Amino acid sequence: MLVAGCSTRKNTAGTRFYHALTTRYNIYFNGNEAYKAGLEAQQQGNKDNYMEMLPLYPINNKTSAGIGASDFDRAIEKAQKAIRQHSIKRRPARKPGRAYTDEYKKWLARREFNPFMHRAWMLLGKAQYQKGDFSEAAATFSYIARLYEGQNRITSEALIRLARCYSALGWQYDAEDALNRVNNDSLPLSLGDTYASATAIFLLDSKRYREVIPYLERTAGSEKNKQQKARCYYLLGQTYQLLQQPEQAYQAYGKAIRLNPPYELELSARIRQTEVMSATDIRKTTGRLLRLSRDEKNEEYLDQIYYALGNVYLAGKDTVQALDAYHKGVEKSRRNGAEKGILQLTLGNLYWQQARYAEAQKAYTEAIGLIDKTQREYATATTRSEILDELVPHVNVIHLQDSLRHLAGLTEGERMAAIEGIIAQVIAREEAERKAAEDATREANRQQVLLEANSQQPAGAMVTRPGQSNTAALPQPAMGGKQEWYFYNPQLVEQGKAEFQRLWGRRKLEDNWRRKNKTVVELDDFEEIDYSTPEESAGNDTIQSSPLQDETADAPVVRESEDGEAAADSSAGDRHRPEYYLAQIPLTEKAMEASNALLSEALYNAGIIFRDRMNNLQQAEAIFERLVTEFPEYEQADEVYYQLFLTELAANYYEQERNSDSRLAKAERYKSELIARFPESRYAKTLADPDFAGNAVHGRQREDSLYARAYECFQSGDTAAVRASARVSSEIYPLGKHRPKFMFLDAVTRLQEGESGEFLAILKELVRRYPGNEITDLAAHILKGVQEGRLLSADSHTFGSIWQRRNDLAKAGSLLGDSLNASSGILAADSAFSTERNAPFLFILAYEEGKVNENMLLFEVARYNFSTFLVKNFDLAFVRERGIGMLQIRPFNNYDEAQQYFRRLYAHPEMATRLSGMRAVLISEANYELLIKQYSFDDYDAFYRSHFSSIPEPELKGYTLDEPLLNLPTEEEQLRKEENPPAEEDDPENGVIFEE
Repeated sequence: MLVAGCSTRKNTAGTRFYHALTTRYNIYFNGNEAYKAGLEAQQQGNKDNYMEMLPLYPINNKTSAGIGASDFDRAIEKAQKAIRQHSIKRRPARKPGRAYTDEYKKWLARREFNPFMHRAWMLLGKAQYQKGDFSEAAATFSYIARLYEGQNRITSEALIRLARCYSALGWQYDAEDALNRVNNDSLPLSLGDTYASATAIFLLDSKRYREVIPYLERTAGSEKNKQQKARCYYLLGQTYQLLQQPEQAYQAYGKAIRLNPPYELELSARIRQTEVMSATDIRKTTGRLLRLSRDEKNEEYLDQIYYALGNVYLAGKDTVQALDAYHKGVEKSRRNGAEKGILQLTLGNLYWQQARYAEAQKAYTEAIGLIDKTQREYATATTRSEILDELVPHVNVIHLQDSLRHLAGLTEGERMAAIEGIIAQVIAREEAERKAAEDATREANRQQVLLEANSQQPAGAMVTRPGQSNTAALPQPAMGGKQEWYFYNPQLVEQGKAEFQRLWGRRKLEDNWRRKNKTVVELDDFEEIDYSTPEESAGNDTIQSSPLQDETADAPVVRESEDGEAAADSSAGDRHRPEYYLAQIPLTEKAMEASNALLSEALYNAGIIFRDRMNNLQQAEAIFERLVTEFPEYEQADEVYYQLFLTELAANYYEQERNSDSRLAKAERYKSELIARFPESRYAKTLADPDFAGNAVHGRQREDSLYARAYECFQSGDTAAVRASARVSSEIYPLGKHRPKFMFLDAVTRLQEGESGEFLAILKELVRRYPGNEITDLAAHILKGVQEGRLLSADSHTFGSIWQRRNDLAKAGSLLGDSLNASSGILAADSAFSTERNAPFLFILAYEEGKVNENMLLFEVARYNFSTFLVKNFDLAFVRERGIGMLQIRPFNNYDEAQQYFRRLYAHPEMATRLSGMRAVLISEANYELLIKQYSFDDYDAFYRSHFSSIPEPELKGYTLDEPLLNLPTEEEQLRKEENPPAEEDDPENGVIFEE
């Protein structure tokens, strides 16, 4: 009887009762207890950011992912075990004489007959959901809905929980569809609260706050857990506050407080209550917040309190007090987490609105490292931070030079008075910083003593004196504990990035990242060197930071005296002495010219950023107008007029009806002034073109067509047509994207006609005007080669596909020949390459760089080698040259070995398919060195076809590349061996049987 009851192959009332009972009070009970323990751990370990909208449940807080995972894993294991051991799928035998009613038919059509098994399935899905495996949970609940189709209560619960999974995954459309599939008319009363909470989650994620109110109220009212109930009321208060219903919000926060929740939630609710109090009684509100800030219990939450205080001041339009409160929140923050990040973000937004860009840059940079990437303002903060990284250096130069020029215009007495005021401010700031450092050190010592007292460890060795760093108190990464390696912590990584960007700005990941100008060749390199002039010493380095900009440099400035002795000018290096500031003021004509140059360049760059990156047309217009008014002799004045013309057109477009005629009139005025003052400027030529409007619309396509024709003429040798196209480009499309290429083609045609001086002049202009263009590298290398003593050769080089490219030395085309043998230039490939076959060879698979998955290629070739050649080992290595990627396979002792490998590789159908589109190259190591030095792949290909392609394939029977070909038998030896085969006992291929 017991054995029959244990079997799931029988479906009787007895087996169903037995398996339901065993499932419920054995496996399911243990799994459910583990599930409840996981929920408890998750609730206790959850850390919320009360300065933002709370999620309805802790699992929806991403920082809580992973808490209680071991308990949920145990619950999942138990649920799976229950399903595996106690699921009854077999249909019962129909009882004779029983009525075949519709209800009985539905019961027989079920796919699961254990009456308790749906609880195990639900436990499995809920545990997966609470663990954070939302996709797995969604699959489980979807399966439950299909498995128990027709059983309304089970399928309804499955669909409700499926909607929660979809909401957690961000699939709002699917979540809404799942909720709509729940039949509200037949929804069991016991599922009403579950349905309300799932709908509340969906509506909150969809930001439909007005609709969510009734569902939140029902969820809060039905919740039995006091801590979760307080959380629901707090979220309800936040929703009312967002909808600007202060009275309802105040009441909801009060309900949360009366439930005696954890202190952080209670404090946050009290702070929120002050935010929704009547705006007319700001003094009473701020008084309550200041009392909270003086309570010792709230030291850890001062950032939150001052954030609320700043919001109250801001609501009362007192921006000065608001900024002061936000700054205090940043200074007193101890958590260094999302709360501090939100304070910095708020400061950044305010400073951005006030055009205080230096302060905004600092705030945004710190905020990005503290807030989560999912925060709704993260993208905006990141974009603004990137813009400010470009703008702030120019703004700082403008402010500095304006201040210095203002001081230069004062009388000596007024100037000294101003400097003494600056010195007083420096001393006061240093004193405040010193006191703050001492206070921070004392607080760190106090916290360390308390920590060690609690852990019963000696405290004396850890206490530091004011002014010393307390590095021992910093938490160190621990393997296997909660503290992880630095790069496993996203927030620490973001903070590191912020610190790097603060010091260096945003830098692209590349070589020489610390260099400001990464052009291959500097323009100064083309000037002749006067070797009679002594080299400048390091002390006279012209690239020195301004004393005002580098206030951290405490060492005195060292200058070289005329007699060669270095003397420290302590007065000029001391920020507490007037000489330090007087040395920076442009009091001479030469110094004022240098200041004008710095200021005009900074104004121009700032104007471009204001217009193109920030769309602040009004500020851009003001800066450009100042530039043409104060600095009419500015080197790029023509470009400034052009930028003013474009700015007015853009303003006219955005303002539409407002000031339309005025904007167009100003644009026309700037155009006229540009053409009148700079008739030969490329900008003037562009605007003076009668077809300017047509080119503005179709210019790009027209220039593309012109360049395509010019390049065809260049390849065919029609230099006159190339020069004509270059002239059209300079007259009609001086600002076109192909202008550098036109200049280069024009330069090469000059060389072909023997005009080497004009050739070099055009290339110099190309490098100067377009330092970042792709063609500039080639032009710069040619110029560099000329400077190093190479002479120009008149024979041209076709700048075609990557297979025609030669090395930089030869790219200076075959245009550059050796200065010792200029008449001969580069040897023809047929004369330079060797025809030697009995030498080490390489087999190369070549392809255009970036168009082949190199990891997959390496895997496929290595697998082929391993499975085909049992003894021979090959070395595989990737090399990149001139935009060509190469997989080199070696060693091969001679040409015949390499050719045999090539034949076998491409005889393999799968490998031949995988390697299609690549170029196979058989080349000796000596020829490879020549190829890399100065020849193209097409050069070698022509040589190979001429000297190697006619060589017949060697007949190597049974050869597997496992032994060198150098020791192969001759034909006579092979025939003799075939005529006189070895005896069986001598045949190494025969096996030997040992008999006992």
